[in-house]
Amino acid sequence: MLVRTFVDPALDRPRGRERSDHRRRLRANRSNRVKCASTNRNEGSELQLQNISTEKSIALSRRSLLAFGTCACGTCVGPHALANVSLIEPDVKLETTFDIARDAKRDEAFSRGMATMMGGFESAVRERKARLFDDLLSRSERSGEMSVLEIGAGSAPNAEFFARAARASGPSNVDLICLDPNDSMRDYAEENLRRFRSVGDRPVEARFVHGVAEALPLQDASVDAVVSTLTLCSVVDQRQALREIRRVLKPGGKFLFLEHVLSETDPKFARLQESLTPMQVSVADGCHLNRRTLQEIQTSGFRSVDGEYYELDGFWVIAPQVCGIAVA
Repeated sequence: MLVRTFVDPALDRPRGRERSDHRRRLRANRSNRVKCASTNRNEGSELQLQNISTEKSIALSRRSLLAFGTCACGTCVGPHALANVSLIEPDVKLETTFDIARDAKRDEAFSRGMATMMGGFESAVRERKARLFDDLLSRSERSGEMSVLEIGAGSAPNAEFFARAARASGPSNVDLICLDPNDSMRDYAEENLRRFRSVGDRPVEARFVHGVAEALPLQDASVDAVVSTLTLCSVVDQRQALREIRRVLKPGGKFLFLEHVLSETDPKFARLQESLTPMQVSVADGCHLNRRTLQEIQTSGFRSVDGEYYELDGFWVIAPQVCGIAVA
């Protein structure tokens, strides 16, 4: 798998309560300057990095750069130099409402935990994930580039499945937009992408964007697919997130989901999940144990939903799960 990462120049932006002041300064002062450098090593297998640094060359703000959705220099060439999907300013009202202040130290601690302590869970769902990603990619009608937005991309545990999905049919390469409100996830995500760079032969161009599912920085009907794994449990407003997912999907676009939910088979256990949810929200970055995510997806306006409920052995309050693919 050929992985190419596009660097969001927001890496050095302030976080948390400083972010709103930073946004105002960006909009008032278009002084950020960038230049691009690209390297190719062992064509077809090695990581290609496109580094963007602040220099006195091209004047573009962070958001105006994101609107290009790729390199700002305008000179990069090659079959994977440009991405199909442009990133835009999210709705200001929605962004203000849902992209709330964050604590950088807690973000780093949570990122480290998700990157290093989820191996058992990933092993337990590997077969289901492989089947879902095969359905998403290998059975896609697209033969060229496929645009995929992953909300709550986190440490990129799904890099393996983008890489390993069967290549008999489907897109020749993937424009992957990794969106997450926790900026500390980025280093772990890049490492996961590197780990699987030589697995499979479908090139993946990965871009990293700060954002929330309730206020997506994408135009209407702009992406072929959206992916969410262990994300809809922690969004502030699940219905608004699903509205945004439907908004950005092209007609016929697919939404792949795998989420833990409230038990459907054991009322006593469901009451336990309900009672533990406030604590879980507090310690696990907004994670809710009591959501009925499949039902929400089924009633949110998708043309069809192919989903299943199942329970994992040994995972206690996150054992009840749902997964599937919805079609816009």
